[in-house]
Amino acid sequence: MKKALTVFLLFISILYAQDRAPLVTLGRTEVYKITSTYNNVTYPIFVSLPSSYNSSDKDYPVVYMLDAYSSFGIVTQMAKLLAFNKELPELIILGISSEGGSREFNYNRARDYTPTSISSDKIQDNLESMIPTSGGASNFLSFIANELIPFIEPKYRIKNDDRTLIGHSLGGLFVGYTLLQDQKIFNRYVMISPALFWDNNYLLNQEKNYYAKTKSLNAIVYTSVGSLEETSFLDTWKEFTGSLKQHEYSGLKLSAEISPNETHYTIIPHLATRGLISVFKP
Repeated sequence: MKKALTVFLLFISILYAQDRAPLVTLGRTEVYKITSTYNNVTYPIFVSLPSSYNSSDKDYPVVYMLDAYSSFGIVTQMAKLLAFNKELPELIILGISSEGGSREFNYNRARDYTPTSISSDKIQDNLESMIPTSGGASNFLSFIANELIPFIEPKYRIKNDDRTLIGHSLGGLFVGYTLLQDQKIFNRYVMISPALFWDNNYLLNQEKNYYAKTKSLNAIVYTSVGSLEETSFLDTWKEFTGSLKQHEYSGLKLSAEISPNETHYTIIPHLATRGLISVFKP
């Protein structure tokens, strides 16, 4: 009886498997998993190769994108379409993702993208469940610079002197943090709707401290915020970009714009459409 039941269940499972549609995958993409020694976190790394990669021997610029768990498909497909139309060069895109589901994704980005640790009483009630921990930006940047880049770049034909970092919201905050920390890792930066209000405008104060020490900022930067976003995003963005312009850093090529009729989420495609186009302009 047990044998007959086993055979029957196996037969049903085969029929069910045949009845299911195949999973959708993005063409020319590969996935790795890397566990960082800096924070003991495992990161899925998505690699999107350009259309001509397998039929050429040339090297390509590389884009490191944050929040790949939610936005990798948007950015990679838009980048390929824009490259097809000669509005962008062909790019290798490395998406840093998150294990688990949406809950873990929110936890991980709050931990990794924030430069300071803040107590729960400073976090708004509706965000407390999303930000149980914070202040891991230093470890995360060390992971990118010292573990991710040395692991991934030798595997591909990458121009290791042409790296771009892109991020949205807390990811945009991390892009700004990286810009002020070390410009030797990346050449180009795309900050979309950066959460610059974090920890009483921490990054705004860091920029002022940076200017007090040096007057150069060797980077190509595009940043934008939506006109329909909350004032916490708009006001701090205006203050930050205004300070960058006022300080007139040598070496800095800055493009900053308020995008009309965009909210905090409708502006996400600007990572590729406006952001990458801007920083790769001749």
